[in-house]
Amino acid sequence: MRKTLLTYVKPHVQEDPLSMILGIGYMGAMLEREGIPIELHDERVATDQEMKAAIERNEVIGFSALTPNIRRAIAWAKYAKEQGKITVMGGPHASVDQGVFLDTGHFDYVLKGEAEYTFPQMLKAIDGNDDAALQEVPGLAAWRDGQLAFDSQAPPLIKKLDELPIPARHLLPMETYFKNNPEHLCYIFTTRGCPFKCIFCQKELTGRGFRVRSTEAIVDELEHLIKTYDPGVILFVDEILTLRKKRIHEMCDEILRRGLKFEWVANTRADCVDYPLLKHMHRAGCRRIYYGWESGSQRMLDVLKKDLTPEVIINAAKMTRRAGIWAKVYLIVGSPGETAADIEETEKVMRLAGPDLIRISVFNPLIGTESWDNYQANIDIADLSENYVSSNRSGYKHENFTQVGLEEMRKNMVRSYERWYYSMPQRTKRFYERALYYMENPVFGRKRLGRAVGLVPPPKRHVVTSHH
Repeated sequence: MRKTLLTYVKPHVQEDPLSMILGIGYMGAMLEREGIPIELHDERVATDQEMKAAIERNEVIGFSALTPNIRRAIAWAKYAKEQGKITVMGGPHASVDQGVFLDTGHFDYVLKGEAEYTFPQMLKAIDGNDDAALQEVPGLAAWRDGQLAFDSQAPPLIKKLDELPIPARHLLPMETYFKNNPEHLCYIFTTRGCPFKCIFCQKELTGRGFRVRSTEAIVDELEHLIKTYDPGVILFVDEILTLRKKRIHEMCDEILRRGLKFEWVANTRADCVDYPLLKHMHRAGCRRIYYGWESGSQRMLDVLKKDLTPEVIINAAKMTRRAGIWAKVYLIVGSPGETAADIEETEKVMRLAGPDLIRISVFNPLIGTESWDNYQANIDIADLSENYVSSNRSGYKHENFTQVGLEEMRKNMVRSYERWYYSMPQRTKRFYERALYYMENPVFGRKRLGRAVGLVPPPKRHVVTSHH
């Protein structure tokens, strides 16, 4: 079999904490299971020379990149083709915009949709020089002699997620991630898909359904992850971890039953939590929740089709704090039609809610989303074709703000909120709320006090090695 390289392309800005990549980890595990020689490469922790060497020692080069980084993926594909390699692009952007890759002439194939089963099928067809078998691979588009040779529909979504192997973390540089991330952060997923209709989300890859792994499979992987890598924090990367509350109660029960002690983080929505669930999550190790609120203005929430209200947002924040969990929230500025009054309303709601950290992005209409389809008149296609997007710039030409104005507003909102959050009245308020929490939950209060006076030692970390 031809040896295959799967590489995650380096972002132009590393905004999130550095950790392993799940996507190519799953693909690597599938290829290993099928007996296909595989190497995984994360360009974020490698030099250009190491990237070139990885390309040169493999025959099929598969690329994964988020929308803001597809230009870099195209540049590396060009280098790979110059070395005579077979090039493939997959992932969410490829699933909605294959032309941006194929039209360059630097990619032999684009593979659309969830590819854990179709990528091995494709590689076996390539290895056997079987063009008829290639054309039967769901979701595969091929570029031959300067034109589209064939193009099949994406495969159905994978229903039985428990049948997927756990990610091939042993093929990734785990020790390098940990050196670059003092929290020793690791990722895990328990679901795929999201049923909500926010206009800015690409759903082509994982769909609007909601598919879940079994409690046993999830906690088995958690136990393996903890025993093998001793992570400081585990982030559940699900779009909405707590959509089905009963499922999370069961997961927390199993974590507690097995005596697994670790700190974890959840992504979810304000309307998908309640106090009993949050308290149960905290008992099982949840210490942070990341909420996608986007705005505190009801008008903007409606424009974005969030199906949320400011009242729900504020209540979720209060419940989260009462449960002893720290909250980070994501906001968007520059949504279609947004005004200074909407921004003021958002700032007001943030102060009523009091999250521990806010992160603000500029509204970006991504191809394959409702925002792209509905706001074409305001999208600078030429700008996007050259630069694509990031959290602090956009190809959307706003009705009421300039790009420079939006970026300045984004920065000022964060600075203003942080000044308010760290002011003495707010510090005092949080101290009082923590005291109430520890009175309600004395076991955690004793542990916190013990750590503060040095009677309870911090957890030890062991050295992690990988086969990368």
